[in-house]
Amino acid sequence: MEDLNRELYLVCITRVFLGSFFGVVTGFRSIGLVVGGFLRKVVGFMLSMMVEDINALFERLNFSEEEAIKVVSSKVKSLKIQGYEAWAIGKIMSDERVNKNAMYRVLKSLWFTKEEVNFVELKEGVFLVKFGVIEDRARILNLSLWLFDQCLFAMLPYVKDQGLDSYAFNFMLFWVRIFNIPLEYMDRQVALDVGKAIGNVVAIGWQDNDRRWTEFIRVRVKINVLKPLRRVVHFVGNDGVETMCAIKYERLPAF
Repeated sequence: MEDLNRELYLVCITRVFLGSFFGVVTGFRSIGLVVGGFLRKVVGFMLSMMVEDINALFERLNFSEEEAIKVVSSKVKSLKIQGYEAWAIGKIMSDERVNKNAMYRVLKSLWFTKEEVNFVELKEGVFLVKFGVIEDRARILNLSLWLFDQCLFAMLPYVKDQGLDSYAFNFMLFWVRIFNIPLEYMDRQVALDVGKAIGNVVAIGWQDNDRRWTEFIRVRVKINVLKPLRRVVHFVGNDGVETMCAIKYERLPAF
C-alpha cells in the first residue's frame, strides 16, 4: 500500500512539474512557434501517459471505508419544467420606453411562481414570458390585469409558429363589477345581458355557494383596450324603470 502511495505521489509531482515547465517554455514566444509546437506535443503526450498511470494506480489501490463512500450530486432537475406549452407573449401597452429590468423584477415579485420565470425581449415592447410550468402561466393569466408604471402589460398564451403580428393584444380579459343592479334582478341572465353591454362574456363570478350576489354582479369580459372603457350601464327592468349602474374594473385602480 505504501509503495502504491509513493508511486502515485511521484506521478502527481512529475505531472505538476511538467505542467509548470510547459507553461514557462511556451510563455517565451522568442523560442519560436515551431519549438513551442514541438514541446507542446511532447509534453501533451507525456501528460496523457501520466493520466493513464494514475488511473492504473487507482485501480490497484485498496480504499478505506470512508474513501469508498461515493458523493452523489444533490442537484436535481425538476421534472415539472415544461417547454413552450407554458410560455406566454406579453406586450407593454405604452408609447414610451420602459425600464425593462425594473419591469422584470416587479412582475416576478408580484407573480410568486412555483418555478422560475424568464423574460426575453423579442422586439421593442414585446416579450416572450417563459414560465416553468403550465400551472404558473394559467394562474397568472387568470389573475390579469397586470400593470407596470401605470401601463398595462398584456399577455396571451404562446402559440407555436404564430407570428407576433397575429397576437391580438388589444383584446384583454377583465373582471368587472356592476353596481346598483336591483336585488331582484341579480341572476345569471341579467349578468349575461349586462356583461354583453361591456364586452364578450367569458365567465361569471359568484359571491357565494348559492350563486347569489348582494352588492354587485361580477363577470369576466373580453374588451378592446384601444377603445374607451365604459363607465356605466343603463339597466331597464321589466317595469320600465331605468337604473344607472356603475362599472368597476378589477386590478385597474386608475379607472
